[in-house]
Amino acid sequence: MQPLAPLVGKVIQSVVGIRVSTEATAAARSMDSGPELPNGPPRTTNDVYGAGVIIKAESGLIVTTNHLVSGAKTLAVRLSDGRQLDARFVVADERYDLAMLRISASGLTAARVGRSIDAEPGDFVLAVGGSSGSAPSVSFGIVSALHRSRPGIPCQDLIQTDALLDRGSSGGALFNLRGEVIGIVAAGVDETESERAFGLAIPSDAIDRLYIRMN
Repeated sequence: MQPLAPLVGKVIQSVVGIRVSTEATAAARSMDSGPELPNGPPRTTNDVYGAGVIIKAESGLIVTTNHLVSGAKTLAVRLSDGRQLDARFVVADERYDLAMLRISASGLTAARVGRSIDAEPGDFVLAVGGSSGSAPSVSFGIVSALHRSRPGIPCQDLIQTDALLDRGSSGGALFNLRGEVIGIVAAGVDETESERAFGLAIPSDAIDRLYIRMN
């Protein structure tokens, strides 16, 4: 097998880190807030980290998991070159747990989207995602199984891989060795339970559904 570093160097440029900020009430609203709390209890912001993959460079379109960005107050994206940008939500497909974001930036590198229907158990894959807000992490493995499902993940046609994932990888990309995205990692379910989790990915063929919803 050829060294993977050149391939990793190419595909990692299309993967972004995503910071999702949601507003949470710090305390239950009092029945009598009193003059010291005219607008109710104070609110805090919770940050959650994940990943996404650029699929259209010229229009700044990014695909990620819907469960990561659903309910976000603000969205921020960190590019592979270190730039940090605000992002806005575009559209989602709840059935497949996919969402699309948009950023405005030049010099973006988009990934090639492959056909997940061509994936077979035993195919080598790279899983590229976030690492709790820091630089992307990469792991190597194979497609372990197809047509998997798991409670808590809406998509019932998942790709399973033995590539291990760090926290913050939800929304990242599963690449084949041609550098094509064949899946969007849906690893958020177990991220609070352990440092690393086996990978489950939404098939890339479902990305077309987002374009249909945009139109």
